[in-house]
Amino acid sequence: MEDYSGYFRQGDLIAKYLKGELSHPEREELADWIAQSEHNRALFEKLTEKDTLGQELDRFGPGDKEAAWERIAAETGHTQTARTTYIGTRLGQLVAAALVIVISGLLVYQVVYKDTPTQPVAQQLNDILPGGNKAVLTLADASQINLDDATNGEIARQSDMVITKTADGQLVYDLSKATAASSSQRVPVVAYNTITTPRGGKFRVILPDGSKVWLNAASSLKYPTKFLSHERQVELNGEAYFEITHVKTSPNVARPFRVCSEGQVVEVLGTHFNINSYSDEKSVKTTLLEGKVKVIKTLANVSSNRPNGKTASALILKPGEQAQLASGNRPNLNLIAQADLEEAVAWKNGQFHFKDTDLPTIMRQIARWYDVKVGYQGKIPDMKFRGRISRDVPLSQIFQILQLSGVNFKLDGRKITVKS
Repeated sequence: MEDYSGYFRQGDLIAKYLKGELSHPEREELADWIAQSEHNRALFEKLTEKDTLGQELDRFGPGDKEAAWERIAAETGHTQTARTTYIGTRLGQLVAAALVIVISGLLVYQVVYKDTPTQPVAQQLNDILPGGNKAVLTLADASQINLDDATNGEIARQSDMVITKTADGQLVYDLSKATAASSSQRVPVVAYNTITTPRGGKFRVILPDGSKVWLNAASSLKYPTKFLSHERQVELNGEAYFEITHVKTSPNVARPFRVCSEGQVVEVLGTHFNINSYSDEKSVKTTLLEGKVKVIKTLANVSSNRPNGKTASALILKPGEQAQLASGNRPNLNLIAQADLEEAVAWKNGQFHFKDTDLPTIMRQIARWYDVKVGYQGKIPDMKFRGRISRDVPLSQIFQILQLSGVNFKLDGRKITVKS
């Protein structure tokens, strides 16, 4: 396999140049490389351009090209007149690491793959690509539709409901497209569907009442194809972000929406919130962004469909708050008054967001999104990480950032070994 260490060395030198951290020997080394050819000189000029770096760094965080450049300039002090810096925070280290990776990656592409652009660089390096819009829809009759392979447009009809798949990875339940014959049925038939995302998958659903659900990797949502009773209820395993439509059963009575997950029920009317209920996490987290929700701790499991009357405790959340239901035999329901909303919904916005996050938690997120298995060799490093990384980058770029913080990895197929 090609040795790319030289390109990463040059990337490191160029990053240090932008930050004003070159030692005298490193300055001479970079100057010698630039002087070797006109191609190297042109590459250096291109890789130190504001527009080039701003566009590439935008993949590591939110905002447009100009905002991305301003973030790196703030951390490195890179302006038109000065290139001095002081990086003293973990976030600064991650931004600096992103700078090295972007420059090195552009070097590899320009030098090695410029003449063979038909295949993505990540595939040529046997890299693992990020997840995408993947899910399986299980209908009421137990038949399954692989949404990865299904063509866009109508994919099924159930009673008076038409199910459509859109080009942007969304499943829509639409009553307005029903035929006159099916709509004239006197007794509506209620059927239950389940959408399941694999590891490395995500999908969106517009429910029959117009509510929107974003489903994260390794998750499932069970719901009726039509909400008929005085309440609306779904069952969640894994993680999902909800935007619930406000519906009234009468002019003065609102119809509640309930999300049942392991050990709790969340009751809402019309609101935006996120539930993380993965079984391998330390707690179930319900984070409210807009509106009001009631989180009820119960002794029932998901399959019971509703609280069993043995309610242990409940919390009313206001926007910006988070309820945490600890796992174990004696779970506690705790209120976090000031939750990090960006961190809670970063996955929905296409990011990993780490805020004093330990390595095992990071690796669980990586395992779900890249569909890999994770093991540890030796003691698990006791480290905390801060920063944002795009979920659209190949796995190797995640590794490069973590390795610059002292974490080592070995990749064998789809098995990652973290080595201390």
